[in-house]
Amino acid sequence: MKICFLLHLIFFFSVGSVSAQKEMMQSTRDALTRDVKIGQHNSTMLYGFDNRTTEIQGSFYLDPDWSVATVRFYPRTISTPKGLIKLDSVTDVQMRVLLKGNDVEFNTQEGIKVISGNLIRSFTIKKQDFVDRNYISTQEFTDNSEKVKSGFFEILADGKVKLLEYSKLKIHQPDYVEAFNIGSKDVKINTEKLWFITKGKEVIKFSAGKRDLYEVMADKKPEIEKFVKDNHLSLKDKTDLIKVFQYFNTI
Repeated sequence: MKICFLLHLIFFFSVGSVSAQKEMMQSTRDALTRDVKIGQHNSTMLYGFDNRTTEIQGSFYLDPDWSVATVRFYPRTISTPKGLIKLDSVTDVQMRVLLKGNDVEFNTQEGIKVISGNLIRSFTIKKQDFVDRNYISTQEFTDNSEKVKSGFFEILADGKVKLLEYSKLKIHQPDYVEAFNIGSKDVKINTEKLWFITKGKEVIKFSAGKRDLYEVMADKKPEIEKFVKDNHLSLKDKTDLIKVFQYFNTI
C-alpha cells in the first residue's frame, strides 16, 4: 500500500515538473518571438536585441542647400589635372561651405569639386529673398581671443565697425552605454552662432546687450540710445542689432 502511494506521489510531481518545464519553455519562446525586454524583476536576464544604428543628426554644412554665389579668391596659381589655373574670381556658381575642415564644394557640370576655404578671400551668396549675404575669410582679421578657427564671417553690418557672425560647429558624440542599454547612439551636430565686432583688423567677441554696445559706440551713445528707444529695438534680436550697427556706421 505504501509502495503504491509512493508511486502515485512520484508520478504527480513528475507530471508537474514536466508541465512546469513546458510552460517555462513556452514563456521563453514567447519572449523571443515578441522581442520583449525582460529585466531583473521578471526573474531572468534575457534581453531583446538592440537593433538601433548610429545616425548623424544635423549637418556639417553652413547651409546644406546649394547657393548661387560670386566667389573671390586669393590671387595665386594652382596646379590641376588640366594644367595651371590662375585663381581670381568666378560668378554665378553653385557652392556650399563645409564647416568641418573648412572646405568649399562647387557643383559643376563635371561633378562636385572641392577646394580649401583658405584659398577664398570672400564670397557673396544670392538667396531667393533677393538679399545678398556677404562672407569674408577669417584670415582677413586678427583674433587675439583665439575663439575663431579658419573659416568665414558673415558680414551682418559693414562700415567703420563691422558686425560679424561666425558659425562654430559643435559635434556631440554618442553617449550610449551598452551595459545598461541607455543613451543615444547618434552623432548630434549643432551650429553655434557667435558675434564679433571689428576694431581695425582685430575681431573682438561681442555679447549683445547695452553694456557691450555702448562701450563700442561710446562717442555716439546719446544718438544710439535715442535710436533704440524711438524704434523700439531689442538688442538681443539679431535683426534689430543689425539696424543699430547700420545706423551707427552712418553717423
